Amino acid sequence: MTSMQSTDTAAPSAGLPAPALLPSLVKPGKRYRISDAVFEQLSESIRNLQLPPGMPISEPGIATWLQVSRSPVREAFTRLVDLGLITVVPQVGSHIAPISLHEVEEAVFIRSALETRAFQRAIATGQPDTTEIQRLATANRAAAEAKDADAFFDTDEQLHANVFILAGMPRLWDLVRGTKVQLDRLRRLNLASALAAPELLDEHQDIVDALRNRDEQAGLEVINRHASRILVTVEKHRAENPSYFAP
Repeated sequence: MTSMQSTDTAAPSAGLPAPALLPSLVKPGKRYRISDAVFEQLSESIRNLQLPPGMPISEPGIATWLQVSRSPVREAFTRLVDLGLITVVPQVGSHIAPISLHEVEEAVFIRSALETRAFQRAIATGQPDTTEIQRLATANRAAAEAKDADAFFDTDEQLHANVFILAGMPRLWDLVRGTKVQLDRLRRLNLASALAAPELLDEHQDIVDALRNRDEQAGLEVINRHASRILVTVEKHRAENPSYFAP
C-alpha cells in the first residue's frame, strides 16, 4: 500500500495514510497529554493493520491529518520507534516496521503463562461466575457465523480479558495486551482463516466449561493449545506477504 501525495493542503500529504485508514483523533481528557492520544491512535492503527507494515509515515503528514502540532507527533513517533513499531532510515524517512516473529513468540509465551495462572487463580477459591464469559463465547461464535471480523476479534479479546477479571486481576490483561502488538498484527492477517476455524470457537467454549467445572488440567491444556495455535500460520502469511515480516 502506498501513501497519497499531493500539494493540495486539503488532501493528505506524503507519508500520510488515506483518510479512510486513520480515524480522527480522540481528544484527551484533562490529565491526558495530546502526545498520549496520538500515540494510542497510531499504535492501535498499527495493531489492527490500518497502518500496514512498510507503509511510509511522516510527522508532518500525521500532524496535518490529526490536526495537532508537530511536537506531540514527534513524541509519539519516538515512543513507537522505541517499541519497534516505526523504523527510521536517515535520508529516506519513516515506515511502519515489519512484524517481528521473535516478538510474536515472546507474546505467545507471556499470554499463555499469565492466562494459565489467571485461570488457576479464578478456580482456586470457589465457583467462578461464568455468566459473562459464556455470553462472550456465544457472541464470538455468532460473529464468526456472520463473518463479522471486527466483532469476532473484539469478543475474542473480551473473552480472554474476562479470565483475568474472574481471577480478580483485570489490570494484568492490560499488561498482556501491551506485549502483543506484533502478535495482534499476525492475528489480524489470519482473521479470515480464524473466522472459518471451528476449533477456535470450540476452544473458547472449552475454556468456559473448564472454568465452570473448575477443571484445572483441561483449562491449562486448552489455554496453552489455543494461545500457540497462531504460530502454525506464520509460514503461510510470510509467503503471502513477505514484505510484512522482518528478515
